[in-house]
Amino acid sequence: MSYLLAFCLALCWGTAFLASKNMVEALPPYWSTFFRVLAGFMFFVVFYGVQRKNLKCPVKELWRPWTIGFLLILFPFAAISWGQRFVAPTIGGIFNGTVPIWSFIAGAILLKGVDRFTWRRAAGVSVGLAGLLCTVWPSLSIGHDKWALYGCSAMLLMAWSYSLGNVLTKKIMVDNQSVSLEANTFHQYLFSAVVLLVVAFFAEPFPAASAFSPKVVLSILSAGIFSSAVAFLLMVALIQRWGATRMASVTYFTPVVAMGSDIIARGRMPSGLELIGLGIIFVSLFLIQKPVEAK
Repeated sequence: MSYLLAFCLALCWGTAFLASKNMVEALPPYWSTFFRVLAGFMFFVVFYGVQRKNLKCPVKELWRPWTIGFLLILFPFAAISWGQRFVAPTIGGIFNGTVPIWSFIAGAILLKGVDRFTWRRAAGVSVGLAGLLCTVWPSLSIGHDKWALYGCSAMLLMAWSYSLGNVLTKKIMVDNQSVSLEANTFHQYLFSAVVLLVVAFFAEPFPAASAFSPKVVLSILSAGIFSSAVAFLLMVALIQRWGATRMASVTYFTPVVAMGSDIIARGRMPSGLELIGLGIIFVSLFLIQKPVEAK
């Protein structure tokens, strides 16, 4: 059962980039992000409402879900929407696969005593960065496309945001027992939806009705419900069964799913350098995650 959950979670995370690509081809990026977050928010309203969960959060504690919501929902989702206009879903998935690398770096700095730097892990970080450069080089070198560079930069910011959010969740959320997991999730999505609505309203024109084709609507529902809300529930279930460290290994398969969905839905075959870079990133993740025995 646990492996089935892990497989479903990898599908949820990996297909998000294809759905986002479909959305931003028809909708402005901030409106695209807003509709994705709104779909996830409405899912949780119904899901938690049926269960009559307590969604209250003291005003003095709101900064906690708002901070994590910004780092894990608002900013990375917006970065994906903005960057996905210029790069393929495969590239987005590969950048997402580097999140454990950046999480280790952030954790070693912010959570002293939890993640220790060793020569093995330092080598893993260096190898991972080399693999990432190898992966994105074809996109950056074709005609020296500055827009591809901007797209890759947005995906890098997405990965950094996820990483910082993962680390700060341990630091400012886990020790806070006064607010339920359901309330934290609800307020993360509510905050993100409200901020994105304001930003989109002032930054971009509202999309025409003709932009909401069946393909776009399905992509919004897929990204907002399947790849966001359902993925969160699967992640929590896996953490309860496997623990956070083992659950994080599912991230390794996100680029593979993103690449597969890109091939099936859009017919884009990965380049040789992208495949080599992905393999190098897998090696770096092994080096970083491998337990270090105390001497």
